[in-house]
Amino acid sequence: MMWRGLTGADVLDIWEAGHGLSSSARALLVLAAVDPEAPPEDVARLPLGARDRALLAVRAATLGNRLEAFAHCPACASPLEFPVDIGALLADEPVDAPATPLAVEAGGFRLSVRAPDSRDQAAAEGCADPAAAEARLLAACVSAVDGQGYPVSVEALPATARAAAAEAILALDPLTEVSFDLACPACGCDWSLALDVPGFLWEEIGQQARRLVGEVALLARAYGWSERDILAMSPARRQNYLAWAG
Repeated sequence: MMWRGLTGADVLDIWEAGHGLSSSARALLVLAAVDPEAPPEDVARLPLGARDRALLAVRAATLGNRLEAFAHCPACASPLEFPVDIGALLADEPVDAPATPLAVEAGGFRLSVRAPDSRDQAAAEGCADPAAAEARLLAACVSAVDGQGYPVSVEALPATARAAAAEAILALDPLTEVSFDLACPACGCDWSLALDVPGFLWEEIGQQARRLVGEVALLARAYGWSERDILAMSPARRQNYLAWAG
């Protein structure tokens, strides 16, 4: 599916509605804005990788393929800026998660694994720490039986079986986790950073929204136009009017 970019009105609507919501709920707001005909329950059931692929496509259609990501070194706290090529992330053909759970054998246990979706993420977002959130996701997406066919809780699985389950989730839906290997130029520390696609997009939406509010205020004061009329202009035309209004 070709995802369209966000209009100025979309940005302001999402920014207003998204305050106080969880990251997963904000992601669904974005997708609802660009495809209002899609049933909300179907969008919520999208595997996280498929959802984030859609969010990246919307971001690329809105602001282009290049984004500037930021991080702080975990060793010395030095800031680091690095580019991310959305086009490269989306270049591979999407992997459709199977309709039925994937069967995995690990450490004498039989696992049934499905890809997590926004509903699972919403439940995990209420956890106190990342480890608890990961455990919540695994418990939602994995069921297990032992060699005799007796059910086993995911929490009781050995580390090897839990790792196999996590690997199976990534195999089902590769964009579930987008990570980058980074090196700090200040101290030489190497680490891996996961890209929080909904979180990063929300930050950009906030930046855009604050800029648009300022532009609307200036043009409305200068020309008496309504917010709807100003946002309906192309960005290039709006900038031309701003140059004269300033």
